[in-house]
Amino acid sequence: MTKLITLLVFSVLSFSAVAQFFDKDRWDQHRHQLHFGFGASNFLGDLGGKDDVGTNDFQDLEINQTQFSLFLGHKYALYKKLYLRTDLTWGRVSGNDNTTKEVFRQNRNLSFKSNIFELAMMLEYEIPIKKRKGHIYDIKGAKGWKNGGSSFYLFGGIGAFYYNPKAEFQGEWIELRPLRTEGQGLPDGAEEYGNFSLCIPVGASITKRISHNVSLGLEVSYRYTFTDYIDDVSSSYYNPYDIQLYVGGDQGELAAYFSNPSLGVAQEGLSARVTAPGQQRGDATDNDGYMFAWVKCHIQLRDRYRKGGSFKGRKKKYKGRRPSRSRKVIFLSPLRLRSGDALF
Repeated sequence: MTKLITLLVFSVLSFSAVAQFFDKDRWDQHRHQLHFGFGASNFLGDLGGKDDVGTNDFQDLEINQTQFSLFLGHKYALYKKLYLRTDLTWGRVSGNDNTTKEVFRQNRNLSFKSNIFELAMMLEYEIPIKKRKGHIYDIKGAKGWKNGGSSFYLFGGIGAFYYNPKAEFQGEWIELRPLRTEGQGLPDGAEEYGNFSLCIPVGASITKRISHNVSLGLEVSYRYTFTDYIDDVSSSYYNPYDIQLYVGGDQGELAAYFSNPSLGVAQEGLSARVTAPGQQRGDATDNDGYMFAWVKCHIQLRDRYRKGGSFKGRKKKYKGRRPSRSRKVIFLSPLRLRSGDALF
C-alpha cells in the first residue's frame, strides 16, 4: 500500500513538471474555483466488520454504519488540467460490534462514534472525457473546441484531522480517551494517543458542466491515517481494576466498564479467557481509515481583468482603435488641368 501511495504522489508531481509544455488555451486566466458537496461517510477500523476473523480493509465495510458528511474547498489551477486543492471537511464515523456475527468480535461488544474535522491539501489532475464544438469565450463566429462536457479527476495529498471517540452509556455519550481503556499511562499499558493525526487522502471524481461557470459531479475518496485509535481500540485488554483505581471516582467505574464490556458468550469455556488482561482487544498492525462519497458542485470564479487591457473574460468588449476610412488621392499633371477640373 505504501508503494501505491508513493507511485500516486510521484505521478501527480510528474504532471506538474511537464504541464508547462501544454498548450495554454487561456487556462491561466481562469484559475480559481469554489467547490462544495455533501454525502456519506464510513469507517474502516477494529469494530464490527464481516462475519469472519482477521478481515480488514474494504471487507469490513458496514453499510448500516454510514453517516453524514460535507465539505467546502477551493481549487487553484497551477497549470493546464493540474490544480492545487484545499478542502475543509466535517464528517461523522461510527462502528459497532453488534453488526457482525463473528463470535469473538460480537462478544467484545465495543462501539463508538466520532466527529471528524479535516483540513487537507491535494493535487488534482483533470482528464477531459468529452468536448463540444465552439469557442471557450463564446465569441460569435469563432471556431474551435471547448471543454463543455464531462471530466474525470484523480487526486491525492496530505491532511490533518481532529477526532474524539465516544461511546453511549445509559443514554449519554461518554468521551473514551480520558478513560484510558487500554491502560494508557499505566505500567505496560498502551501508549497514550491525542485527538489530532495526519491522513493521506486519495480519490477520484467525475463532473458534468451544466453552464459556463457551474459543474455538478460525484466524488469518492479514502483517508489513510497514522492512528489506530479513531475507535479507541488498538492493542490488548488491561486489568479493569487497575484502570479504575488509576482514573478514580465515577470516571474510574466507567473506565473499568468500557475497557471490557464483553458479553461473556464468546464460546463455552473460553468467554472469560478471551477478554482477560493481555489478550487481543484490537489489531495494532492495521491503522484506522475513513471514506467519503459526495455529490458536489464546482463554481468557476470570474477573474478580474488584468492591467493593460488584456482579454480576461468572455464579456470584455473590444477596445482596439477604429480603422480610419481610406481615401483615394489622384495626382494630376498641371499640364492636364483644365478649367473646371476637380482635384478630388
